[in-house]
Amino acid sequence: MTAALIDTMSQWLAANRPEYFRRLQPGVSDATLDAFEARFGLRLPSSFRELYRWRNGQEPTCSASFQGNRMFCPLDEVAETKAMLDGMIGFDFEDPRWWREGWIPFLANGGGDYLCLDVAAEDGGTPGQLVAFWHDLDKRWVEYGSIDDWLFKLVESMNDGTLKLL
Repeated sequence: MTAALIDTMSQWLAANRPEYFRRLQPGVSDATLDAFEARFGLRLPSSFRELYRWRNGQEPTCSASFQGNRMFCPLDEVAETKAMLDGMIGFDFEDPRWWREGWIPFLANGGGDYLCLDVAAEDGGTPGQLVAFWHDLDKRWVEYGSIDDWLFKLVESMNDGTLKLL
């Protein structure tokens, strides 16, 4: 399912947002994804791995939104952001539930807010769900049940003309 959704999304982007499509970086290798897993001691779902094998986010100089007001982050930026936020866990000035080690921030709005893959679902829910992280809000909510759910809804919005870009 993931491969077909990514293929459809890729074709739509090439046809309808060619300039943005050209600014997507080539995908990463399995070895790079394995190193990411080892660094953070976690397992990435196959759908997330497939997404990053397709493309490694957008070029750092590209500020165009991928969906809504969020940009598609390169894996090295994901790792840097995750390491920084993981390092904030337990600080007295932060609520210990503010950030979770099982979250992987892969879409960003440039203002410290992310759509995160939740590989652990520590707060209940299902591992693999996508959680909205807004740095200045206490509430965290599930936006999508999985990468495939997100991709399906994204492709659907592309095809029916309802994709929002801010």
